[in-house]
Parts: sequence; structure tokens; C-alpha cells
Amino acid sequence: MTRTEDDRRNMTDGDDLPPPRNATIRDEDDAFREAVRKTAYFLWEQDGRPHGRHDEYYLRALAQHRRERQYDQWLEDGPDGE
Repeated sequence: MTRTEDDRRNMTDGDDLPPPRNATIRDEDDAFREAVRKTAYFLWEQDGRPHGRHDEYYLRALAQHRRERQYDQWLEDGPDGE
């Protein structure tokens, strides 16, 4: 698969990954959104930079970071829900 100049220009550092239309993260802060963007970019790069799949990678990264946040909250609350 050949990368086009547009692919290289649009996917340089993860900042260009827009949130998909169906992803609502208004409750998360800027640091959380930035972490999601960077993870999405990393995953996209690891898979060989497939063209036209930014929504898929953004949603995967968003789900991963939300699970991590829930787990951290669970640890903070205690396994017994204390």
C-alpha cells in the first residue's frame, strides 16, 4: 500500500485525528482528549497507517482510556466498593 502525500500531511503527530461524530467526550478534560489522540495515532501507526480509518482508531483509543479511568476509580474506591 502506497501512502499519499495527503496521508503524510494529515497524519503527522496524532493531533490531526478528529473525534468521530458519535464519540462524545465532553466530560473528559483536555489532557484526557490529548492522551486519546496520541494513543489513536500510535495504534494507527502500528497497523501500518491504513487510509480512511481514523474513526476506528479514535474509538479504540477512547474505549481503552475510559476502561483505564474506570479501573483507576475502582482501585481508588477499593475492590469492595468502600
